Amino acid sequence: MKRKLVVLLSAFLLLMILAACQSEEADGDRDEVTLELWNNLASGSTFFPKLIEEFEAENPDIKIELNNVNVESSDAEYQAAISDNSLPDMFITDAFSMNELVDLDLVHELNSVFPEEAQEEYTEGVFDEGNTRIGDNIYLFPIFKGGTYMMYYNKAVLDDLGIDTVPETWDELLAVGKEVYEKSDGNTEGLIFGGTSGWLVDAFVQLMATELSPESRMDYVNGEYSFNNEGNVETIEFLKEMLDEHALSQLTLETNSTVAREYFAVGRTAFLIDGNWTGQLLEDENEFSDWGVVQLPTKNPDGKQYGEFGVSSNDGMFVSNNTEHWDEVEKFLIFLRDNMYEELVNVGEATIAKEFDLVDGEAPFEQIEDIQDIFSTMSIQVPNPLAVNPEALDVQLEVLKNGPDSSPGEILMGYLTGQVSDLEGELEAYESAYNKAFDDALEAHESVTREVFQFPDWVPYEPYTEEDHQ
Repeated sequence: MKRKLVVLLSAFLLLMILAACQSEEADGDRDEVTLELWNNLASGSTFFPKLIEEFEAENPDIKIELNNVNVESSDAEYQAAISDNSLPDMFITDAFSMNELVDLDLVHELNSVFPEEAQEEYTEGVFDEGNTRIGDNIYLFPIFKGGTYMMYYNKAVLDDLGIDTVPETWDELLAVGKEVYEKSDGNTEGLIFGGTSGWLVDAFVQLMATELSPESRMDYVNGEYSFNNEGNVETIEFLKEMLDEHALSQLTLETNSTVAREYFAVGRTAFLIDGNWTGQLLEDENEFSDWGVVQLPTKNPDGKQYGEFGVSSNDGMFVSNNTEHWDEVEKFLIFLRDNMYEELVNVGEATIAKEFDLVDGEAPFEQIEDIQDIFSTMSIQVPNPLAVNPEALDVQLEVLKNGPDSSPGEILMGYLTGQVSDLEGELEAYESAYNKAFDDALEAHESVTREVFQFPDWVPYEPYTEEDHQ
């Protein structure tokens, strides 16, 4: 009997030891969970490491592997990852829109990360249909609330040349640009922008065009695309005049946004057109602080411009639908939701998705308030067909797929270099091709009519909110 008892006790102890070993092995497995994050935000290389270090200290069983990809060359990396079915657990990209990624079933919904009470802390419109949400699901973790474009000026250049005027109109920009070139004997030029960065050129030309043609790109009243309009034509012709008069640097024709910013920071130009994130890059990457920022100049002294308030794919972070570690990803995202925005303010990001007043943080440069004011003035909510009929998404995706390969920005650069001679003809051909793709998409989707894209009560330069869609 005693022998049986000893055997039973021994077996019991052996089972306990095996169970403990299995538990330790399971713990060991958790220690090895690594989440891969691809980041193409310039400032992300600064704030992500700090946040990751803090998260890993609190969660030693989860490791975050950060890969900072180059924004100018990341498209090919993401396309390859999609083709190979090897997207990382989390990623930030502008290579594909949220609509495209959802349509391809590549991204995971994030509803549990953003319950209603959490959404209330964000700027109005961030969680609207088409921004971070499609239907009932949130797919994009909002880091920023969109972006806009503005003009930076080099205070040192203007001071050295005895120039007091910061241009507000096209005429002033042309005059001051010529003055900079002449007073510096051609060593410094007026304006520069990254001409080979198509995304930048497309965006700011469209923004400038809205002063004269508020229907530029999308005519919300008639429900059709508009590119061959007064705004685009006069904006492009003005920039050509700037180039011919040495008020726009020839370097524009051969540089991307990063190089253009470097030329501006070392005093090769007095003015730079770029996005709201550029202030932080000037401070950190270029170590240049003697700058100011204003709205893009307008043709008329009382001219108005507007940009569509919209959270694009590059304003947030996606989670791959194929992640094998959703629980760990969710934990990291909740940590970011509660801790990221303060760090963003600390590194100088002006357009965070959360309400700025709800975030503790200390901006590293005083111009951040000017950037915030410009963003608030320029970025407004516009009519959203998805709020009327969610199936309009299918039409939009088909237009993106079958629309013309060129863009107004490419037409501008071709006009500046002399490769395009018939400006209005090129814009008309582009507009016709875009609207044909739109017509074909509408015809292919009987549940979506042109009326879904028409908003007769739309008033340019005024916000069109969710309530206006009802």
